[in-house]
Amino acid sequence: MRGPHRIISMKRTLPIFAALAAGMLALLPANAPAQQAAAFRRYMTKDGKTFYAAVVTKTDLSATFKLQSGQTAILPIKDLSVPDQQFVRKWTPFKEALMNNAQFAKLSVKELLELRGYQSFEFDIQGNHIFVEGEVNGKRTRFMVDTGAGSSLIHVDAAKDAGLEIGEFTQEIFGVGGKAMAAVTKVPILKLGDAKIENRKLLTTDLFKNVGGKGDYDAIFGADFLRELDAVISYREGRMFLKPDNVKPAATGKPGQPAAQPQPAAYSEWKRWTTSDGKNFVAALVEKSEKEVTFRMQNGRTVPWPLDKLAEADRDIVAKWDKLRDMIAKLPEWRTLTVKELLELRGYQSFEYRASGNHILVDGFVGSTKAVFLIDTGAFDGLLHIEFSKKAGLEIGPMDEVIHGIGGTAPAAKTKVPLLKMGDAVIENRTLLSADIFKDSAALGGSGDHDALFGASFLRELDGVISYKEARIFLKPDNSDKPADSRSAVPAPAPAKPEGVK
Repeated sequence: MRGPHRIISMKRTLPIFAALAAGMLALLPANAPAQQAAAFRRYMTKDGKTFYAAVVTKTDLSATFKLQSGQTAILPIKDLSVPDQQFVRKWTPFKEALMNNAQFAKLSVKELLELRGYQSFEFDIQGNHIFVEGEVNGKRTRFMVDTGAGSSLIHVDAAKDAGLEIGEFTQEIFGVGGKAMAAVTKVPILKLGDAKIENRKLLTTDLFKNVGGKGDYDAIFGADFLRELDAVISYREGRMFLKPDNVKPAATGKPGQPAAQPQPAAYSEWKRWTTSDGKNFVAALVEKSEKEVTFRMQNGRTVPWPLDKLAEADRDIVAKWDKLRDMIAKLPEWRTLTVKELLELRGYQSFEYRASGNHILVDGFVGSTKAVFLIDTGAFDGLLHIEFSKKAGLEIGPMDEVIHGIGGTAPAAKTKVPLLKMGDAVIENRTLLSADIFKDSAALGGSGDHDALFGASFLRELDGVISYKEARIFLKPDNSDKPADSRSAVPAPAPAKPEGVK
């Protein structure tokens, strides 16, 4: 379900786009029907009061809001919470037009980011885990993407198969199953699509200790590499996005290329195209029909080209190309939008996380007790620290369950969780596990810097997106167990005006 909607005519949208790119007008129907858009968002004042509204206009000092009742209200920007002050100060009519554009509303996270020049990698998704194919030292390697792993790790057998130089097992690493011994290992080259990481030292360990031998992956692609490569992870779509400019391209045309190649952006100004007979040229795609495409060459000439004379991969790009999206992607203001702004325009709620080493920590609640969550794509479900569960007064069963992790296994207990909350996202009436998640660690007093793991099941359920460059996690609160009346498409009665609203 989506939040309250505002009706806006395309007549309002067109002048805004016209000021930026007159060519877009010809692509929009002159008598377009009114469109619904999730223009309302939740705002908070400095004193903690909340209200749902849409920005109409703003000055340097104040903003005019349209409330759900249809009334307008003026509020000094300084009276809003700091994040909302930032949102309003960055608000523009262009963003408003995007929010009320039907085509924009249909774009997936993948399409949004590819419009901004990101390259994407498709993952396998099994259970709630995401995997990607790559290479270690020329050997095909299956990685599990794990934001909860502070460092990337490789299974000892996979390291041997790749011919890596493995040191002595003198290093200690810790996980939910306790501690394990690891060895410093030299990795000449690691590849993930176009990302090429050279001359690094990773840790080798037995990733599947006490679980019956080899697992279904060879290594863990951890937070150290995710952070270095400014990765964006869209869990629901099972994709990782990398900015090509942030990575060193891998060599091409050599044997042993990884199975998962990044997909080129369909909306970049200039692209290297390949013909069906293997020749290459650089051009910008400007028009297409069922059987033909028109390119603009770098010398300014336009050239028609039969679609069947392009390589298959490039025909696929042409099929996905859309002229309106292409024009949007080339507008100057579009190119300045951050991932945060793009996703908030699409109804995501964002949380600025705290980095603890390479870990992602976000504040929330379990019941009425404040909690710090570690965002962990490697954890199948949510997992609570046993001492925190006791502190929160949760109903804890006997310790007759078993959890597996690096270091082996640990006992766990089924625990009834009436409510788990992060911002507006609500998870109700779940049975999770509680365990000593700091078993054998050196954490002072047996506790670490978080109270629970916010695992893959929740990230998938809430369409979670993680942006390492911006240090943010994004969730879709309307996918959660919020009360139905707070998610209705019918505008709810207007909330009381916050103090300072006139």
